[in-house]
Amino acid sequence: MLQSDLDHQAGVMYAIHTFVDVCLNFDMPNEAFIFNLERLWCAFEAFKQEGLEYAASIRAFIAVTEYVNSQRGMLSFAEYLTGLSIGEIKALRRILHAHRGLIRDEIKSFARRKELNRVALLEEFEGAIKGYYSVLVIRVDLSYSKDSMSEITVNDFYQHIGKLRDLITDKNGYFDALLTYAIALEQGITKGFHAHLTLVINRSKHKSDYKIAEGVIDKWKEITFDKGFGRNINTTANKENYEKQGRLGIGDIRRTTPEQGNNALGAVAYLSDPDKYEQSLLVKPRGRKTFYKGDYQHHGRPIPDTEENRRIKEWDAQTALAKLEEEIWFKKL
Repeated sequence: MLQSDLDHQAGVMYAIHTFVDVCLNFDMPNEAFIFNLERLWCAFEAFKQEGLEYAASIRAFIAVTEYVNSQRGMLSFAEYLTGLSIGEIKALRRILHAHRGLIRDEIKSFARRKELNRVALLEEFEGAIKGYYSVLVIRVDLSYSKDSMSEITVNDFYQHIGKLRDLITDKNGYFDALLTYAIALEQGITKGFHAHLTLVINRSKHKSDYKIAEGVIDKWKEITFDKGFGRNINTTANKENYEKQGRLGIGDIRRTTPEQGNNALGAVAYLSDPDKYEQSLLVKPRGRKTFYKGDYQHHGRPIPDTEENRRIKEWDAQTALAKLEEEIWFKKL
């Protein structure tokens, strides 16, 4: 039996995705196939909503359940499955296998899209960081408390994210000195629906990156009626740890320090990782995006031609990407 939390929509989607993956790539006995198909159909029906679009693996599962529903007549879903012959079970499995190519294509498309997003993202953040002598780069992870996850659907998630984005783009509160931002929407096996947020703040107006991150988390809890949970990446302990590794790219970042600039871009690149398909949203409102970023507009003031400022040219999105790819290559050795 596949172990998954079926009490919340994100958990159900992940369980279905895992079920399809196991069926396509491993040997699942017929008894386990029927058992999991029935329990996951019941869980899926509990969270069924109009106006949603699903990942290819979920669509494969839906195709099987729709076929069962078209054949079972007056029998319950479970009763119909219980009476199937081995040949009829194989026919259901063939429906799943017919979607293998679509799933493979979706994974490839995801990687290509993330790579393109990553380039645009790093160029956006490079411009914002280089536009000011010193900025604050802030990273926050936003999710929901364990006790509240069963109450949160993907529509709720998008509604909460929409309210947060309104605050960000309207530059209210802690966002009054915002230069740009990026937010990636994902789902995971333990955190359910969650978001990774990165901000670039003009340091001339705010001094404490930790305080701003805490303020964002407080606002998230307010938006979600205290169902939200936040993780502040800009803690002293985290920054000290990153510094020891030579990877400090959050907090106070100076454009004239190439290592800081490259590290900051490396930190934000995490939001558009082409290898994170397993954390992509498996369900979302039809037509909605899973990635948002700001639109930084340069202030137009020339940067003084000093020896220190010439160091700005020593780092950019391309060097940051090259450094990141080198680190990934070494990790795979």
